Amino acid sequence: MQELLVDAGYTFNRRDGLRYPSYVKLDSMGKRISGDKFLVTPNGKGCFHPPVMKVFNVVSFIKEHPDLFKEYHPGIDPYHLVNLVCSRLLNEPVQKRKRRIIEPHKDQKPFDIKDYELLRYQKLNFDNIKKFYPYFKTRGIDIPTQKAFSNHLLLASKPSATGKVYKNLSFPLTIPGQKDIVGFEERGHPRLDGSSGFKGKARGSNSSEGLWIASPAGTELKYAKDVLWFESAYDAMAYYQLHARTDKDLDKAVFLSTGGNPTVMQFRGVINEAQSATHYLCFDNDLAGKQFSHNFEQELKRIREATPKVGEDMKYYMDSLSDKNNILSGDPEYLPAAVFHTYARLESAVEECMSMRECGLSAPEDIATQEKLVNKLQEEYQQALYEKLGIGMEQGHLKDLGSYNIPEWALNIMENGDREGLNDEEIAEFDRFMDKHFPEGYIADIDWDDYDEFNRYPAFGSRNPKALPSHGESPYLAVKTYRVAFYHPTEREGQALPNLIVQRELPQEGCKDWNEQLLKERAEIRAQQKAEEQDGEKVAAGLDMDGNGEIELNESDERKHHFRSRL
Repeated sequence: MQELLVDAGYTFNRRDGLRYPSYVKLDSMGKRISGDKFLVTPNGKGCFHPPVMKVFNVVSFIKEHPDLFKEYHPGIDPYHLVNLVCSRLLNEPVQKRKRRIIEPHKDQKPFDIKDYELLRYQKLNFDNIKKFYPYFKTRGIDIPTQKAFSNHLLLASKPSATGKVYKNLSFPLTIPGQKDIVGFEERGHPRLDGSSGFKGKARGSNSSEGLWIASPAGTELKYAKDVLWFESAYDAMAYYQLHARTDKDLDKAVFLSTGGNPTVMQFRGVINEAQSATHYLCFDNDLAGKQFSHNFEQELKRIREATPKVGEDMKYYMDSLSDKNNILSGDPEYLPAAVFHTYARLESAVEECMSMRECGLSAPEDIATQEKLVNKLQEEYQQALYEKLGIGMEQGHLKDLGSYNIPEWALNIMENGDREGLNDEEIAEFDRFMDKHFPEGYIADIDWDDYDEFNRYPAFGSRNPKALPSHGESPYLAVKTYRVAFYHPTEREGQALPNLIVQRELPQEGCKDWNEQLLKERAEIRAQQKAEEQDGEKVAAGLDMDGNGEIELNESDERKHHFRSRL
């Protein structure tokens, strides 16, 4: 392990590591980089990064820190990287193997609905409905359910490169808050054996953000009180068919299909759009479905805790985060004194706990007590960071103060207060604009993709002495501008996601998904109807020969009663 740390760029630190060998990173001046330290366990087979009590072995260290080794390149398989690094350190030749390289699709064209010939569902046209019937027959989805979702499904035909035309049942994908169709969730014609045909998404679809968003009553997502999540549109329609008779409000609900594995962007888009809804997670009743539900709750937690309030004493710490989504990943040397004291207690407790684990002389009860202390100090340290950043206290979105086209020359002074290189006229125009619109300060968000190379109407700038504003001419000289959104530094627009509720909905025991439950219930109903028909035939056949009001078995078996006459 020590040889691996040296190869990764770490240096043995004799002045540190009284209990364990300590390895640190040095900068270009030979000075120690604060916070970047690994301690090697006594057996020499592992290391850990205090205050985190996670012990890395050789394999896990290489997998968790791939960029520290020269064999690394983007996209490399982590296990292959482990093999390359270990082979080099052990002076063993790497066995070369032939690999099959599959050429990816190059220059894939973005989805364009104009490339398809579309046939929409017509509720009052029986000939039209018959064309959709084969796609729903094997799924057990009846015509009333099809009509309920008629505005959110269609048949899409597109010729292939060979000239063959493929027709699929298509569920349009849209981005929450937008109306443009960005793709299709597609289902092919069922096979002759009754099994499902093609399943996938149209080429070029925006699968990371787009979802199938449907409501029988046409409810918009932002006004929805109930939002139901599914992995496929078939499952959503099956759920509706199972519950529509008993739940009259289901027509007003919004049904979503992620078209497979749900993404973070799909979660984020819907949560931000439907902030006052109850979200029902109706994912499949399997391990993947449970993971998707967990991912949703984790993303919801991240959104609720977003936008920390960073003071001057926390600025350098936040800049040092190695993972921008993890506030614990910063350099503790930049923490304010009070928070650093909490961190120091945690680091000391972690080292003591690791020592007790490795020495073999400590009683299990003592180790368990020390572990409880570590967990307690870990919570205290995290809580101290949360309080310092205001996370969980001011969760609402910052108050929107509007967006403006800001000249490129003013971005530096706007972000950093640097007035160097600006003349008196430009500085005066900038100050006049800011004092007028943002007297209490601002937080700026620059959209680097939204710019105008020659904008004749900037928010402010150098004056055009020849302009005639009375004739509609701009009083400013044309200049390159960027679109900048401004927010109030402290005021917020209420609390974030105040009414959002999450519930888990599962199919009945023994069913993987809602479509399977629908098919199972339909099969049970058919079996019951068949049994009732057979019972009815036994009772109805025959005549009451003896007049006692009942038909006995010998009276109902008419085939055995023959009346012959002789002449």
